[in-house]
Amino acid sequence: MHISAELSAVVDVARMAAREVESVPVTVIDAQQLSLGTGFLAETAAKAAAEGRPKAEIMRLLDEQIERTYVFAALDTLEFLRRSGRLNGVIAGIGSLLKVKPILHMHAGEATSQRVRTRERALTYLVDKMHALEPFERVALVHTHAPERAESLRQRVLPLLPKEEIPSVDITPVIGAHIGPGAIGFAVIVCR
Repeated sequence: MHISAELSAVVDVARMAAREVESVPVTVIDAQQLSLGTGFLAETAAKAAAEGRPKAEIMRLLDEQIERTYVFAALDTLEFLRRSGRLNGVIAGIGSLLKVKPILHMHAGEATSQRVRTRERALTYLVDKMHALEPFERVALVHTHAPERAESLRQRVLPLLPKEEIPSVDITPVIGAHIGPGAIGFAVIVCR
């Protein structure tokens, strides 16, 4: 299981490698997500497999969950998008002057973005997004080296959150290298 094919060629490479393996059956799954959106799917697959469910049923569970899984986060800076080559330097400079805070969305294999000005408007956008998607089956806070900001965001949406513990997870360095420190957001699975 790999992050969305829209974001990385890893799924295609894994599929090519799987065709070369004859000793064991290999199924490559495009999670159509990133970060904990992919993690939630991996947990669902592992739990279903441990329960002895057949592969076809596990695949149906994953397809259904993909449609209900969202990851969205507000970036604190444009600099790392510029450094990774995902944003033109002139546009990044103008965006920084205007205090633009990009908000990235991932749902069902489609990566989209919004732009707001100022950190406070970015937080408000995230809170509004949570209201629009509720109720939730699962929620996790995601951040890049910003646990205090993530906790502040949690407090703003506390009434919307499921009663169980909500993890706050530092995004992997691979994603963090592209979006930079200070990003905060959520990975959620909405209720059926």
